Amino acid sequence: MDLMAPERIRVLGELLEAELMRAAAGWASDGREITFYDELHPMLTRAVCAWAGVPLEAAEVQRRARELRALFDAAGARGPRHLWSRYARRKVDHWLSRVVEAIRDGGQTPDEDTAAFRIAHAREFNGELLAANIAAVELANVLRPTVATAVYVVLLAHALHTHPEAAQVAREGPVQRNAFIQEVRRFYPFFPSLIARVRQPFTWRGLSFPADRQVILDLYGTNHDPSAWSDPDAFRPRRFAAHPPGPFDFVPQGGGDHLAGHRCPGEWIVVEIMERAFEVLTRRIRYEVPQQDLGLDFGRLPALPRSRFIMRGVGLN
Repeated sequence: MDLMAPERIRVLGELLEAELMRAAAGWASDGREITFYDELHPMLTRAVCAWAGVPLEAAEVQRRARELRALFDAAGARGPRHLWSRYARRKVDHWLSRVVEAIRDGGQTPDEDTAAFRIAHAREFNGELLAANIAAVELANVLRPTVATAVYVVLLAHALHTHPEAAQVAREGPVQRNAFIQEVRRFYPFFPSLIARVRQPFTWRGLSFPADRQVILDLYGTNHDPSAWSDPDAFRPRRFAAHPPGPFDFVPQGGGDHLAGHRCPGEWIVVEIMERAFEVLTRRIRYEVPQQDLGLDFGRLPALPRSRFIMRGVGLN
């Protein structure tokens, strides 16, 4: 949890903003049309690896970005894409196991406040170092979801384009901007549910949960529940400015408390990255959105605009 301290997350936001501006300068100079979703993965990979203390050579950025992308973009697919996701998982685990071993051997020396250093030196309750392959999984649990924030950044760009009046209000100040970002997270689909299996039988509110029962938390349905949200199928950021939701009403990344419940602490990273992207998209660059299919494809995981959000005529303000 202390890896998610506000000052540390701010550093990640600065790295990502620098990546966005560097990329935008390139798009502006060559005048090419870009698919925003595809462009984001290498940027996020570079930013999170630098932030987490994971060494990344320039020649391997595209490969690692493709592998990390497969872990969330192809995991819910059928057929060859799903198999590619499984293969990419093995590649990522092997890569990060070698990073962990290099840190322990002294071949790599990341800063002590980075995820790579902390996880490489994490210990079991018996005092022994985590097995390298287990530490690699934990490190991947920092890199993968950060790269997956590309989905939310594209959905943010989609909302800015398709809800221009709300976007104009969001430019008025940090409260309005945060409300807009939170409404993007509520309104749009990402992964629709979380699935778990009951370890020990229990009863909750008269419902029996026997051991081994599969339980599904409907994320999208909870975020659109009319008993918790007025007019839930309308995009209305002002609902967040007027009344902050409860910890079990707004669950794009799990519910409850970050420390004691099942709410992802990476939520703070998502919000930071979306705020940085908002500033870049609304104040620091200009661009055109050509005719394209911006309809959301609910038939894939995660759901995305079918065009992946195409931009052209990018310029710097």
